[in-house]
Order: sequence, then C-alpha cells, then structure tokens
Amino acid sequence: MGRKTANVVMSCAFGEDAIAVDTHVFRVTNRLGLADAPDVLKTEQQLMVNIPKDQWSRAHHWLIYHGRQVCAARKPACDRCTLTPWCEYYNGNPKGKK
Repeated sequence: MGRKTANVVMSCAFGEDAIAVDTHVFRVTNRLGLADAPDVLKTEQQLMVNIPKDQWSRAHHWLIYHGRQVCAARKPACDRCTLTPWCEYYNGNPKGKK
C-alpha cells in the first residue's frame, strides 16, 4: 500500500487527520501557492505545515473536488474560480509554473 492510499484509509476509515496527495491535490496546491514542491511527498509535508491539522481530511476532499471541477490539468477554468484573488498561478506566479 502506498502513502496516499494509507492516508485515505486513515482519514476515511478511521477518522484520523491525514492529507492524501494525489495528482489533483498536488496540482491545485502548487498552483495556489499552498505548497511549492517538486513531488507529492514534499507537497504533503508542506501542506501539513500550511493547513491546520483538524482541517487536513476536509481539505484533501475540497482540493480534489476543485482540481476535478475547476482547476483542471490542461485548462484550468480560472474565469469561474473563486480562489483567483489568492492564486499564484492566476496572478502570474513569479516562480514561472504556469
């Protein structure tokens, strides 16, 4: 079992606070600026610092939903995103990750 699956099981089956970083969470959090990491492990570690622990499990689900519905990989729907005021991707991320 991989780290992401273990975190999903801990969160969903046992009610423990955990952040599971999949491709949606990785993409969205790095675009928003909640993380600035080259891989999912470092993204998870940064999110554990940047998101309050009691919000980890909920944040995981919110970020997945946002990544599927709004912040798609190839064509993010920035025109209908409510997070653009805080989004580094939308606001011309100086790190050049666009």
